[in-house]
Amino acid sequence: MGENISVLGDQFYLIALPWLVFQMTNSSLAFGSVLLIAGIPRALLMLIGGVMTDRMSPRRVMLISNLLRLGIAGGLSLLVATQTIQLWMVFVIAFCFGIVDAFFYPAYRAMIPLIVDEAHLQSSNALMQGTSQLVLIAGSGIGGVIVARLGMAFSFVLDAFTFLFTSIALSLMRPATQAQLATSHVTTPKRRHIFAEIREVFAYIRQDRLLTILLGVVAAINLLFTGPLIVGSATLSRARFNDGSAAYGAMLSVFSIGILIGTLIAGLTHLKKPGLISLLLVATEGIFMIGIGLTTSLTLIYGMWLLIGFAAGFGSLNFVTLTQKRVSKAMIGRFMSLIALSEVGLAPISNAVAGAIADVDITALFIGAGVLLTTVALLAVSNEVIRSGEL
Repeated sequence: MGENISVLGDQFYLIALPWLVFQMTNSSLAFGSVLLIAGIPRALLMLIGGVMTDRMSPRRVMLISNLLRLGIAGGLSLLVATQTIQLWMVFVIAFCFGIVDAFFYPAYRAMIPLIVDEAHLQSSNALMQGTSQLVLIAGSGIGGVIVARLGMAFSFVLDAFTFLFTSIALSLMRPATQAQLATSHVTTPKRRHIFAEIREVFAYIRQDRLLTILLGVVAAINLLFTGPLIVGSATLSRARFNDGSAAYGAMLSVFSIGILIGTLIAGLTHLKKPGLISLLLVATEGIFMIGIGLTTSLTLIYGMWLLIGFAAGFGSLNFVTLTQKRVSKAMIGRFMSLIALSEVGLAPISNAVAGAIADVDITALFIGAGVLLTTVALLAVSNEVIRSGEL
């Protein structure tokens, strides 16, 4: 409940922020720079956030992070409401959000294995991921209406209150139960230097070929997929279709619906080889991306984004559950920080590269990314560790 309310609040922030920057500067470059400023500390501190999650417990790190985000969002609301906000303040606020996010994301990903029995991990992850996707589908529209009718300041206030709600929800959890579940899986390690603990998780991953392959595949997926989805779809909509922004929004919507369906089906199935099946679905994502680059039918493009979303939702849930079951509880925070880093750290690079290629040839962007994505997935499938009983 707490996290889904927070995700809803994030939609208010994500829609109000660009309007705030555009109102101040009328510059897309300025907005992109704000996102970059938030992304730098998020990427640089993500591994340290994983270390602190393993040291302090995911619940405590999440609680502290949400209280800090409550303060940051509250300060932003006050500045906007009093019309004292300046661009440099927006950069500072974005930088602060980036720092806090670096600690929140690993803790959030590490939380479920510590409060849910292993037998219920798959369905629990499906519940969390599926309901979040529902909020994302509805939240953007709600956020747009609130920004348009009630203003940016009110949107930021609502975002701040969602962090308060999440903090209360976390405080209502039963720490004793969580402590028992954590200690039943882990022997408390001797405190070492932060960088020594980071090196330890890399050494741990190198000893497990499955985790090494999956981490590499997740990084490749994010590098090859994020840019075509965000930048490529926008460019495609503008270049090929009269609907323009409406077509772009529809593409993102059907992709989100596909993710929701894939997540729900994955939550109802328990595969013996989830890694193998998920990688085969990733290979099909690449094939559909090639199709998107070649077709001029908007209806076909909607259909292919729906199927890509299904494969992405199904595969993502299985990857998460597989790693949660396989990784030692003493390492879960640090490992999840690596997964999160592969997403938030590579997204700006993927968007930048996709933008450069799309300006030259949008068809080449989708074909090239699709071919590489399928190739990476099939190479991973060819590995015997993936094909064998990995659990």
